[in-house]
Amino acid sequence: MKTLAAVLTLFSLSIVANANPPASPPDHPTGMGAGMSKSDAPTKKGKVLSSVEAKSFTYIEVQDGSKKLWVVSPTVAVKTGNTISYADAPVQPKYHSASLNREFTNVVFTTRVVVDK
Repeated sequence: MKTLAAVLTLFSLSIVANANPPASPPDHPTGMGAGMSKSDAPTKKGKVLSSVEAKSFTYIEVQDGSKKLWVVSPTVAVKTGNTISYADAPVQPKYHSASLNREFTNVVFTTRVVVDK
């Protein structure tokens, strides 16, 4: 009986753990795009002004209409002057990247960036 109780307890704990996964580390950009999935289609466009590589992410400064913002995505090869499409997400007005030791303003954390041809 004790073994069955132990197995049921472990099973219950694993269900709770999977239902409430741990939060992403504060410097993990994709953790900021809560609710987004990898299947999000790129719906926004912008012209690349500059880019910065960091660990497994690319910070891309874009001109999107009349506004400039930073789009952060999983690593992608971009060049100044490229036009990119990206999955939309809420704009975060200020973000400090610990890995780059740099402040960014108007940041969008996205799951997908496509370089337009």
